Amino acid sequence: MNKLFFITLLFSSFLWSQEVQNQQNLVHPDFAIGIVTNNYFGENYLSKGHQNRSIGIQIKSNWIHYNDFSLGIGLEKSTQKVIDKSIGGNIDKSNTNSIFGTLSYKIPVNNELIISPELNYGGIELRQKSGGKFYGEQNGTRYGAGININYMFEKYFSIYSNVSYSDYNFNTKTSQEYLDYFKNATAISISIGIKFHS
Repeated sequence: MNKLFFITLLFSSFLWSQEVQNQQNLVHPDFAIGIVTNNYFGENYLSKGHQNRSIGIQIKSNWIHYNDFSLGIGLEKSTQKVIDKSIGGNIDKSNTNSIFGTLSYKIPVNNELIISPELNYGGIELRQKSGGKFYGEQNGTRYGAGININYMFEKYFSIYSNVSYSDYNFNTKTSQEYLDYFKNATAISISIGIKFHS
């Protein structure tokens, strides 16, 4: 997770430092912040051992724009309560933290409404917590696809919603019998928030 964060920052700094023709049109960041809920499903640890849905916060920023394509970065943090101690162990809740890159494509419907299909890929960290103390950590990768809907109130401000599908793959060491159960997870995520455009 830390390596992925460092690589992402290094890559962003590299892109920022390049002298590109018409840079004012290519590099102009936007910023979005909202709440997110992840609905895990299937036969896996996050789905069966925890209370669905998780609630969290999501931050996204697109930095590089070319025609109607955008490259950006996202951060997400959410929490789930453990409801089955036999599965989740002697912990109260699990936190998931992730950082990921995004590629989106803008489809204007009219002057106010913009639809943007989006792909994402990055890293995820699962941290188990009880009584204010952390009792374990797993790292892995995430990838997914979704769609953003932006309603523009004015040129520099919009309200957005997002629906996406994500697949998580954790670096888990356990017996072969339970490997798929603890290693993989899938979720449908819904988020809503505000977005500021430059």
